[in-house]
Amino acid sequence: MTLLARFGRSSAQSDVLVACLSTDSVGDIMCIRDVQTATGRWRVTKAQPTDPGMMPGIGVLVEKQTPTTGVMRVLGDVEGIFSGLDVSLDYFVGDDGALVNPAPVPGVGSGVLVQRFGFPVSSDVIRLTGEQWMVLRKL
Repeated sequence: MTLLARFGRSSAQSDVLVACLSTDSVGDIMCIRDVQTATGRWRVTKAQPTDPGMMPGIGVLVEKQTPTTGVMRVLGDVEGIFSGLDVSLDYFVGDDGALVNPAPVPGVGSGVLVQRFGFPVSSDVIRLTGEQWMVLRKL
């Protein structure tokens, strides 16, 4: 992959109160689960690059208030949740909503959506810019 341009390096922060699943954890990259908003909250779950219906990743779950209510950061710095980040590398949405490097690889006969997710500004801070682009890889 070649990066042609990167915009939106602002560290302005934006958090959203969300309805998540009890199996979702702090640090998971989240996607919109469905449009039902009986509580007035976005309904989210872990992003999954092998399922187009569970992409793109739009934020990181930064707090769980109850088993099914949390706070998701969609813009700004996510500090202290990830560790060992290398500022010279790109990070991607991985299996089960994990932040990974290298990018996920498709299985034989299947595809995977590769989405770069934020960029590291230190070993434990990733900056979310709202930038969303994906590439479909197939074997």
